[in-house]
Amino acid sequence: MASERKHSLSIVLPVLGEVPLQPRIIFQELKLKEGPLWAQFFKYAFCGVLSMIVLLLVVQGFRVFAPEYMSDDLPVEVKQVNVRWVLFAAFIPSNLFAYFTNRFFVFTPGKHDPWRELMIFTLVSAISFCGGEVGKMWMINAGYPNLVAVGAFAVSSALVNFIARKFLVFAR
Repeated sequence: MASERKHSLSIVLPVLGEVPLQPRIIFQELKLKEGPLWAQFFKYAFCGVLSMIVLLLVVQGFRVFAPEYMSDDLPVEVKQVNVRWVLFAAFIPSNLFAYFTNRFFVFTPGKHDPWRELMIFTLVSAISFCGGEVGKMWMINAGYPNLVAVGAFAVSSALVNFIARKFLVFAR
């Protein structure tokens, strides 16, 4: 296996392939739009973290400017409804941020025109959002704090979205 490596200093990770360990090569491969899968996933994850920060900033804005709406002391049924609406409000800027950063830094736009691409991107996000919503509701019912439920929602959404965006939204 070592003879198949293209870099003298690297590790091979399942699914992601060979990852170089020399900073110069790492940065060269990260600069490529459609570089190796490890680089594309790393850039996607970085954009996802930034998008999650946008989402969490909106959620935190609700906690600061409407604390009675996001209180952990509310009845479970009220918390579920409130957190659902807060996440929906946070979804919009977070999704737009994710779309533009992924389009410009991670994936090469494919067979769709930009509006259709954005619609498919948003549809994938919405499906992922609904799946995360079910998990978030379960976590709130189990007694987890709102921010833990929101964090789990964001992580599960990111995993589903990478695969769908790579092979559906930005497919060539």
